[in-house]
Amino acid sequence: MSRALSRYALDLGVTWYDADGHMRRARLTERGRSYVRRLRETKDRDQVIIISGRITELRESGLVKVKTGTAKNAPAYDVRFEEPEELLRMRPGLGDNVHFRVRFRQQLDSMGIARSTEYTYLGPAAEQTSLPLEP
Repeated sequence: MSRALSRYALDLGVTWYDADGHMRRARLTERGRSYVRRLRETKDRDQVIIISGRITELRESGLVKVKTGTAKNAPAYDVRFEEPEELLRMRPGLGDNVHFRVRFRQQLDSMGIARSTEYTYLGPAAEQTSLPLEP
């Protein structure tokens, strides 16, 4: 509502009766709209992380769901490919094990609360190999 009011530079006045029957009034002015605008502003926080697991879903739009464990409640990540052709060139299949290097982006509001998160494919990650054990 604040955005719509700002678009036309309008103020909003509201009058109502409270539970005790007293008349109450409130106004949303330019000052309140600018406060709401500042609260809604977001900033991006990026990290590069590795996601390893198996593919449980593939979409032509360039989205791959990677589940990190075999348990039913294991975390799953929706990894977006900016260029779907890159995904097609990889020829992935359901159940394939993958190791992706991804950009983890969170949009944080002015209070530090995450408003959205996304995982974008950056490239393959090297598999971790186990160390040889000597007797």
